[in-house]
Amino acid sequence: MAENRYATQTLTDPRLGTSTRVLLIEDSAADARLLQEFLRETLYDEFLLTHVERLGKALQQLQDNTYDVVLLDLTLPDSDGLSSLNALLHQAPSVPIVVLTNTNNPELAVEAVRQGAQDYLIKRQMHHEVLVRSLRYAIERKQQAEALRAANEALEHRVQARTRELELANQRLRQEVNYRQTVQERLALAQKAGKTGIFEWNIRSNEVTWSAELEALYGVSRGDFDGSYDNWIKAIHSEDRSRVEQDLWRSVTVGKGLNSEFRISHPSGIRWISVSSRIFNGEDGKPLRMLGIHLDITEKKQLESQFLQAQRLESLGALASGIAHDLNNILTPILAAGQLLPITLETIDERSQQLIETLNCSAQRGIKLVQQILSFAQDGKSVSSVLSIGDLLAETNQIVKQTLPQSINVHVEVPADLWLVKGNETQLHQVFMNLCVNARDAMSEGGILRVSAKNLVIDEPYLQMHGDATPGPHVMVTVTDTGTGIAPEIQEHIFDPFFTTKSTGQGTGLGLAAVLNIVKSHNGFITMQTAVGEGSQFHVYLPADPNSVSVPTPPLELLCGHQEVILVVDDDPAICKVMRLSLETYGYQVLIANDGLGAIAMLAEHRALVRCILIDLMMPDMDGQTAIPLLQRLQPEVKVVAMTGAIIPTQADSVANELRLDGTLNKPFTTRDLLMLLQKVLVSQG
Repeated sequence: MAENRYATQTLTDPRLGTSTRVLLIEDSAADARLLQEFLRETLYDEFLLTHVERLGKALQQLQDNTYDVVLLDLTLPDSDGLSSLNALLHQAPSVPIVVLTNTNNPELAVEAVRQGAQDYLIKRQMHHEVLVRSLRYAIERKQQAEALRAANEALEHRVQARTRELELANQRLRQEVNYRQTVQERLALAQKAGKTGIFEWNIRSNEVTWSAELEALYGVSRGDFDGSYDNWIKAIHSEDRSRVEQDLWRSVTVGKGLNSEFRISHPSGIRWISVSSRIFNGEDGKPLRMLGIHLDITEKKQLESQFLQAQRLESLGALASGIAHDLNNILTPILAAGQLLPITLETIDERSQQLIETLNCSAQRGIKLVQQILSFAQDGKSVSSVLSIGDLLAETNQIVKQTLPQSINVHVEVPADLWLVKGNETQLHQVFMNLCVNARDAMSEGGILRVSAKNLVIDEPYLQMHGDATPGPHVMVTVTDTGTGIAPEIQEHIFDPFFTTKSTGQGTGLGLAAVLNIVKSHNGFITMQTAVGEGSQFHVYLPADPNSVSVPTPPLELLCGHQEVILVVDDDPAICKVMRLSLETYGYQVLIANDGLGAIAMLAEHRALVRCILIDLMMPDMDGQTAIPLLQRLQPEVKVVAMTGAIIPTQADSVANELRLDGTLNKPFTTRDLLMLLQKVLVSQG
């Protein structure tokens, strides 16, 4: 073994800027030489390759040197299989590992990936593009995982640091309270403490004394607290009251102070309090009074909640893409079947036609839901289009009337000449639904919900009154309720994330925050008027274009095929079945494969006949991303279209460029989408 004896030629990579150090653990000199030649063929990456033939030498190399990635043959003279992988992971857990295997044992390679390897390559199916892409992606995935872990650790450290600060402050206050037992000493302690208040409870007379700071902590005006035990207990949140009172009397019984955390109903919202106290006995040796402090720990609880929310979002983001893929696979045959039924059935009565229309409408709503899931999973990216706010409000009205209690009367007024706006339909639908739900919650005893819209041109005087406004034509949507209204002291907080006046389990505090964020992302703004006991009114302003028009979808007038052979590759039998029926109905011949390996075998058998391959990107055994380059090598002239339900439309071009595709078809797709793209691809083929 010699250091860098298989180093590739030096080329400058404008993206990386430095060489990628690769440690190859391979006992076959021929395979090692082939890998080196593969790495030499790349035009943009510089790889410095170090080759060793034994696991022991590899471990020594990792101890003495720094490597960016490891290529590991799973069959070595001094180690075999997963034991080699585990030894490397133990020695260098931060270095990504790509395993190499022969075609006769793919199960071992898959298990290696499950246990920590970033990828696996089958030697006989490998070429330089697959090798370089696998190395690059392995490094990127490892770096992203390390970055995410570091971010989580930083957030956790922040919460822990804040908790330690609060605990230290709490400890200092307890020490001061235990040392100072007079009223003058308590006042001195309160001046040093932030967000704390002192109380004294005479256990025998049931009288309670609060410091001025504690009155402020509870949102009570100076001197308004009457000193009664009952009013103190009533200030505690109803869901915590029984537990705190039980803990309080238990502490009296055992002669130890009360140390607890609970919520209080503050005029500005729910606040979290931590109480620490000590019991002092009278001359008779029995408990006489309790002396203690209250500490506002709301900020700590919010940090904990945000940390847990970040963890949940991390997990949900990973799950959302898979969920969307499965939902798209379900919706695709439903959409296609809904369009094929009127064509294939000889006669359709009016009731059947209504059922088909309901089927298609429900499938379209499912598509929008899936797009929202994908937008959440992939950094909130969304697609905008020219929209009719009137249509959105009509749909919202239908849902609201079906879901709101009968005690609330709903009135929607939308003019016929309402201007169009450009935006994301699903997000704006969420804005109007959130405002209606917020109005419902404010009218627990019933009332009137009014939703209206009008065209409005914002001029210079209006700009002076509303700093967030932009001049020009807008559509203004107004949502009015006759509910309880919003108290002045909390109006400035209603759009804050996690702010809520509702009980636990009845709200997240994210509804109005989401409304504000969506409206701002559409370059709009929102205003509010409210009065306690009279109700609230929200105005949503969205930039509009009086000259824009919505483009209706043209009717389904598609050219039939001429018995061209299409290879459909998908692991979902329902999708294969409905695609076969659709394509054969419109004059194509269809071959079916259920995974990448089956597609390769099918193309090898019918190489001269297949004109186009429609292949899913996510499949078991061999997925589309792995199979597509092999299919292109097997038949360079064949057209390849990727089908996927795990990306959003804005990413389709990047996927097509990366895999050198002739097109992409995002699930769920209609028969029209399928045939139009197929015609476009085949026409370009000549």
